[in-house]
Amino acid sequence: MIRKTRLFTPGPTPLLPAAQQAMAAADMHPGSPEFRALYLRVLSQLKEFLGTENDVVCLSASGTGAMEASVSNLTSPGDRVLVLSAGKYGERWTTLAANFGCAVDVVTAPYGDTFALDEIKAKLKLETRCVFMQSTESSTGVQHSVEAVAKLLKETESEALLVVDAIAALGTTELQVDAWGIDALIGASQTLKVSPGLSFLALSEKAWDRMEASYNPRYYFDLRKQRKSATHGEMAYTPPVALIAALGAALDWIAAQKVSDGRG
Repeated sequence: MIRKTRLFTPGPTPLLPAAQQAMAAADMHPGSPEFRALYLRVLSQLKEFLGTENDVVCLSASGTGAMEASVSNLTSPGDRVLVLSAGKYGERWTTLAANFGCAVDVVTAPYGDTFALDEIKAKLKLETRCVFMQSTESSTGVQHSVEAVAKLLKETESEALLVVDAIAALGTTELQVDAWGIDALIGASQTLKVSPGLSFLALSEKAWDRMEASYNPRYYFDLRKQRKSATHGEMAYTPPVALIAALGAALDWIAAQKVSDGRG
């Protein structure tokens, strides 16, 4: 009897056969013209999938690596930030921000609940530099209203960057990056039917400008290096070639589903 293992977790998810095939066939050097063409195509696909004109970069890291990169690149020690926490991954934002020396304000909600906008507004200060939140909290399955938080920041004329962990939301939840004003959107490969180990960020010009003002130490997770390298179809350091190829195949598959159901 042939047995098939089925995963019912938020991530990793069952691997897409086309992605598995792409991984097996990805026998190319990361400095080759073939890889450069592949990576440029995947970055373009990601922008289309995310519905953004913002620059996108990939990291050889799980989603937590991209979360850490957003904190280290967008803040400086002593910056006041606001974390919206209602589960394990909201708590991870708090830990990361504290580890990088931020003054952390937190709006909490019980596991299984979401936040009251009045509480967010009360905790939002003139000097708040970033608001960190999840779109969907993986540990509980609760969806938070990114649109409402983005609207609140606009209404209060806050200069805070909106940083959204969308790892468990991509492909299932509406997220209008540019229209809503999401400054940093974080995604990862495992929710797109690709093996774990690859993450990506879409970053607004406001976010890129903020990086220049940050004086946190950065090396491997310096997103400015990744942006510069991406213009040439390269990653700043050794890329996960097979995962990039798999992600391209998965995004091809997703685009085909949109066309087949009339959304393309």
